[in-house]
Amino acid sequence: RAMIIYRRSEAEMPARLEEIKHAKEEGIEFVMLTAPLAILGNAEGWSATLRCQRMELGPPDESGRSKPVPIRGSEYDIEADVVVNAVGTGANPLLTASAPNLKLNKWGNIAVDGKGATSIPGTFAGGDIVRGGATVILAMGDGKQAAAAINGYLKGDL
Repeated sequence: RAMIIYRRSEAEMPARLEEIKHAKEEGIEFVMLTAPLAILGNAEGWSATLRCQRMELGPPDESGRSKPVPIRGSEYDIEADVVVNAVGTGANPLLTASAPNLKLNKWGNIAVDGKGATSIPGTFAGGDIVRGGATVILAMGDGKQAAAAINGYLKGDL
């Protein structure tokens, strides 16, 4: 199952109503008023758990939206096979610094082929890190395309 975890309510989400509607139609589960705290790995080093904390809305911040405030003692874990950090629209500088063979395009986004494959074999990307700031729907489409390509890669079809 796929989830979007957001620290504010749906009303404060910086997304168009149709994006949210389409995501829900695709089966995406929205977990609101929740902030991710940590990604916990298993013995093999793979992500296994996302530690979260429930939030409540406080007074508005500088953006005009209600500020999320942590609820003390409300931490809980979500089991996860994969965790995608989808905050912001650019590549994390640590990513590009730690992967010098990762090719970027002229705008500083990760360069991919038509299936989402990067210059590093077995590494795929999509969404804002490839397109720059775009819609959730386009990012979700990129994710589905990359998932199909990853499946083909793992089967040896690519």
